[in-house]
Amino acid sequence: MQQCPRRSVLGGIGATMAAALAGTSVAATDERADTTSTTTDTTFDDLLAYLPSKVAQDSMVLTATNYDRLLEADQPRDPFPNVGTLDLEAEAISKSVLVTSYTEEFTHPLKVLAGIELEIDTESRETDSGLEYEFADLDDDDAVAGTDGDVVIIAADAETIDAAIDANAGEKDRLLEDESTLEAGLSAFDGSDMRMVRVSDEQLMTPGETDAVPTYFTHAQTVIDADTMEQSIGFEFEDESDITDELIESLEAEFAYNATADEPTVDVDGTFISTTIERDLAAERAVREHDSPGFLRVDREIDLDDDFLEIELGRGDPTPIEDLTFEVGGEEYDRDIWADGHGKLEEGDTIVMDMDDVEPNLSVRLRHDHELGSSSSGTTVLSNFGFSGDFDVDTGEFTVRYADDFPLDGDRLHLAAYDERPYYRPTKDAPEPKASAQPWTGETLSKGTTATLEGVDPGDRVLVGWDGIENSDSIRSLQAQPPGSVSFEYDYESETAEATIEFGDRRRYAAANTAVAEETAADTDDETDTDNTERSADEYELLVDGDRATTQWTDEYDTVTSGTTIDIDGVDVGTEIEVVWAGTDARIGWTRARPSVELEYDDGTVEHVGGEALPASELTADVWTDGDRFEIELADEIDGEFVEGETFAVDADAVSEDEAADEDDREFGTVREVSLRYDTHRIGFALPDR
Repeated sequence: MQQCPRRSVLGGIGATMAAALAGTSVAATDERADTTSTTTDTTFDDLLAYLPSKVAQDSMVLTATNYDRLLEADQPRDPFPNVGTLDLEAEAISKSVLVTSYTEEFTHPLKVLAGIELEIDTESRETDSGLEYEFADLDDDDAVAGTDGDVVIIAADAETIDAAIDANAGEKDRLLEDESTLEAGLSAFDGSDMRMVRVSDEQLMTPGETDAVPTYFTHAQTVIDADTMEQSIGFEFEDESDITDELIESLEAEFAYNATADEPTVDVDGTFISTTIERDLAAERAVREHDSPGFLRVDREIDLDDDFLEIELGRGDPTPIEDLTFEVGGEEYDRDIWADGHGKLEEGDTIVMDMDDVEPNLSVRLRHDHELGSSSSGTTVLSNFGFSGDFDVDTGEFTVRYADDFPLDGDRLHLAAYDERPYYRPTKDAPEPKASAQPWTGETLSKGTTATLEGVDPGDRVLVGWDGIENSDSIRSLQAQPPGSVSFEYDYESETAEATIEFGDRRRYAAANTAVAEETAADTDDETDTDNTERSADEYELLVDGDRATTQWTDEYDTVTSGTTIDIDGVDVGTEIEVVWAGTDARIGWTRARPSVELEYDDGTVEHVGGEALPASELTADVWTDGDRFEIELADEIDGEFVEGETFAVDADAVSEDEAADEDDREFGTVREVSLRYDTHRIGFALPDR
């Protein structure tokens, strides 16, 4: 179920909180009771004492978390701190204090962790005050770690750990003693199990529209019981006048998408404004476990003579109709129509819309509103129509032909050519069309209707748009394909590739839908390219691994026709060979050089029945069964070359030792496919019963 709560201050600080907590979450399990504590100690003084003044930053977040307490709440995901590559048992950490810096870049200057030991090789180190502790340089983490036996400290450098050890002993200034704003924010919700305070030299996000910049933002969580958690947020301002009625109203709405027993209220204490709620975790779990109706499916064959269009739901638990909204074209649709008499909707049910309201490229969406926000599922009706295209490379004219039966209003149709793929969701940096037109104004398109767009270059993408020329308006995408195609043959033994130009009907390459293209070609006698086409050889450029090849058609020919061939020597397996229209990246043909082997499978035996003779040492067979996937190194089965007539067995004994660490646990099952690889390249396969 995809949840889409509205924008809020909590949503805005979500990334900040995640970074500050530096936590990884794992799904909650039934084993929670075995790992949690019943401690009620919510103080963090023992950890905060390790924070030296030197970690203070203009923009920073300080977070204190009691994991033992938070784990007593039955949340969808259990919080654990991120310990990086350090070999620590995150689940054993009872409490942590984390400092996160945003001044120049996102960093963690200091982490103080309780409840664990540093189980790596350490050496003794002494602080400036003469205090000894155990120290380790974490090369993989670009960090260092230390422990005094009570806590584990992770920092960016050894000097910070020295300062932390000294601060705890009272030999160095402490962060909270020097930074009263941090201390105030951390104690704003005293007794909470998780406290976070952010200060910044840049404007902090606040709810609603206000120019006032808060001194700090604070957030807290407190576990009441397994099904209830108290959650608080607060802002401190410079002046009482900064707390406006609009700010109060906005803050009241911040928890609108939490399951709560009571409406949130806002408290104002001088320059501090806050709100606290009790989350109903049981209700939240029920919402998360509920599969909202969705996966809308519309029959591809729409009969316009029907009274209604039926839309089937492909998933969903039973959900009351009154909790659902059906949107057509972004507007709420009449529930008396679309609900079609249903009291609830679930997987397999059908909703409807009036056929008179159906039009091309129409967005429809079913939305489920619930206590955590909303979930929605949508699709587009009539988003793909049959068009084909013919490109005249000499004139730059691209002719579009309609090949469908649905009558289209030409006043709403556009053509646009792009020299790069347009963005699905346009931005100010999105590419502009190089050519556009509305050639069918005043017409109703029927099968066979054509129009021409000028100013098109080889390789351009031509969109047929409905009510616009953006990618999201497209009901067909076509390619301005230069004349010709190129086929390749590769000889492994001689390391030679052969490239052959062919000319013929190009519509099947220009249209995005091959079936439509072939139908179009069959319905017309107008052939732009024929087998007699002759083009200048310098129009075709051969590339090898992205660079211009030393071999070109111009080396041997002035012009090319169907069947004109060149050989490329010294081609290793894996080499990429491409033919483009000269001076552009418009591709005419492409291949990756690799040998080819024909295989046959018969009752556990795979036979080489045609193709290249290849060194068995270079070959690996991938075996897919209905229970697993295995690898067979052919060098373990065959000496020398794998040649025509050679066989190998596919069974448990043939699986390589590297892949079968514990063959007693392997499920071999029925073989579904055997695929042969040369290095990373698939060069042949066999399917049983075929």
